[in-house]
Amino acid sequence: MRRKTLLVLLLVIFAGSLLAASLNAQPMFGRRMMGHGRGAGYQLLKDALQLTPEQEKKLEEFRQARLEEAKAHREKMTKLRQEFRKLMEDPKADEKKVNSLIDEMAKMRAERMKAMFKNRKAWEKILTPEQLKKLEEYRKDFQLRRELMRGRGGRMGVRGAMLMRHRRLMGWNW
Repeated sequence: MRRKTLLVLLLVIFAGSLLAASLNAQPMFGRRMMGHGRGAGYQLLKDALQLTPEQEKKLEEFRQARLEEAKAHREKMTKLRQEFRKLMEDPKADEKKVNSLIDEMAKMRAERMKAMFKNRKAWEKILTPEQLKKLEEYRKDFQLRRELMRGRGGRMGVRGAMLMRHRRLMGWNW
């Protein structure tokens, strides 16, 4: 009896490990569209939009330039925030200096938002009208999934929590 139980247990463990290995081999969906590096999301977008090699090259050059801009913006904002924190800790801080830092950070945020809009328009010039339509559908689908994940007050709802739990159990990292 004990040998049968041991044999069944070993078979269950073996079958479970095979199942886990096959699930981990599945492609990952839902990654960031054009995030750092060329992950699964980039490949999905590339396939869905059927980008030409020229378009791929232009988009990659565009992405690299925007990453450099974003890095410079982050570095400058980090310095301003650190300076702001130091001033806020100082009870004798100059009010004009604090206000000028706040104004400078707000100006940088506004410039960044304007640049993001301008960049989006420039990015859209690379794509054809059909590709833009597919991209808009992709964005709407992504937005819908994000909204389904959220519950009241912007927090993750029951559906979102169940979906995230299901993803983790299935070995998906998205």
